[in-house]
Amino acid sequence: MILNTIAVSPLGAFQPSGDLAARLQLNFNRLEEEKYQPENVFQREKEANNWPGDTEGRTVLALVLLAQATGRQPKYLDAILQRWPREVNEHGYFGTIHPSGVISEQQLSGHGWVLRALSELERWKPRGPARALAEPILENLILPTAGYHREYPLDPQLRAAKGSYSGTQLGRSGAWILSTDVGCDFICLDGIVDAYDVFRDARLAPIIEEMIARFLQFDLVAGKAQTHATLTCCRALLRYAEISGSARLIDEVRQRFDLYRQLAWTEHYANFNWFGRPEWTEPCAIVDSLMVAIGLWQRTHAASYLADAQHIYFNALAHAQRVNGGFGCDNCPGADGEDDLFFKLFEAHWCCTMRGGEGLARMAQYNIFRTGDAVVLPFVLSGGMNDPDWTLSIESTYPEAWGATLHFVPRPSANVSQLVLYIPPWVEGVEATNTSDASRAVKMTMRGDDPWLRLPVDKWEGRWSVTGRFKEGTRPSVNPAAAKKPRVAKYRGPLLLGETPLGSGKLEPIFGAYKTSALTPETSHRRLLWSET
Repeated sequence: MILNTIAVSPLGAFQPSGDLAARLQLNFNRLEEEKYQPENVFQREKEANNWPGDTEGRTVLALVLLAQATGRQPKYLDAILQRWPREVNEHGYFGTIHPSGVISEQQLSGHGWVLRALSELERWKPRGPARALAEPILENLILPTAGYHREYPLDPQLRAAKGSYSGTQLGRSGAWILSTDVGCDFICLDGIVDAYDVFRDARLAPIIEEMIARFLQFDLVAGKAQTHATLTCCRALLRYAEISGSARLIDEVRQRFDLYRQLAWTEHYANFNWFGRPEWTEPCAIVDSLMVAIGLWQRTHAASYLADAQHIYFNALAHAQRVNGGFGCDNCPGADGEDDLFFKLFEAHWCCTMRGGEGLARMAQYNIFRTGDAVVLPFVLSGGMNDPDWTLSIESTYPEAWGATLHFVPRPSANVSQLVLYIPPWVEGVEATNTSDASRAVKMTMRGDDPWLRLPVDKWEGRWSVTGRFKEGTRPSVNPAAAKKPRVAKYRGPLLLGETPLGSGKLEPIFGAYKTSALTPETSHRRLLWSET
């Protein structure tokens, strides 16, 4: 039986301030520049035949989520949606209409993002244009693939170890036109599951079951599967576990996420683009890994996944955001033999910049969860929430230092008895004091290895001051199986430190590198790791 899921707050309910708010606006600004405006966001014929729907779907998805997370209206979203029917083919989807029995996995993958975008649009603005745009895609592109996914090629011999930052088509194997982004057919599964959840077309269920069965047969390591495709599919499995009530799928995701952490994590918690190929990182997969970690915590209640999520966000995703608001690819320090972290590609503007928008929007959403009569704060970042039953404001120094002031104001209808703060393993000496009324002062301290600080609240307005300190020291290699030699890394709380500029001996967090207005590949280059003594 599935454990009770810890419910996330709605998008936009929590309004972040500080660094996360700045990141959201910076990415939103980038996605309203010329490249992402209506006359340019739709791909021209050559690009459209490589990844049909991919740019369009990712862009609309990011705009829909960022709009909700920030409360800011997108300038061009309505115009993009109005232009959409003129840009699809006569069957209502993007790209080539292949003969019956011929399937391009890149075309399906791109439409996975299209379906995700339209599903989120329908959730945000029900009875708008989303259903009318989604129905021909489901009818004419997705449903005709029934029966073919069980034959999706898994033989590693069919895939050459090729591929650049944007995947390319390899050629035919049976019905399938394969991609160097190995396994990208399963990216489409996430879109299909999301569409099934929103539009409730029962005909999609057998295709979902068929794709899940084939994915669970996939030897990810032997097949050198793309980690982005793997983790996106894991998100689909978590969503479908919720819909179908299948606890088995949660365990399947847990096993594959453990495999990913063991074999395809970099020393700064980013990804190898493929299992066994530490050539560069990809923010698309970093966003996926963040969402999978949070999803597993929600469903298993294992706090270790929150530690993973904090490391992923503060080190991998934060470093991948560039000064222009976009997202780019880094090297794979440690596994690639490098002691340094540096840019491999300044910006992957065709995919990662948009996926970074979802990552930031989800981070805003992930700041507050609800379970029973408890409000749960996994990150304790600055911001505020105005719920129908209560308001909460947070002034926080995290992640630079541990400390926060919480102001909780319940309304008469409130059914909240406690605020629950996650205390990660790199924080110690935690104390919380109710400062709202000296006559009712309550002082709380952490006990043992319990990672949760539970602050009682009642019908009275309350302020809490929470203090603590970071543990000192180093931590061993994140991925010892892939490291070229034993290493330890230096941290400040959750933040991985790097030497910058090189040779200076000065250690600074890799978090927030985008803030440097003169950021270049050279100034972003940081030495991370030191040989273990």
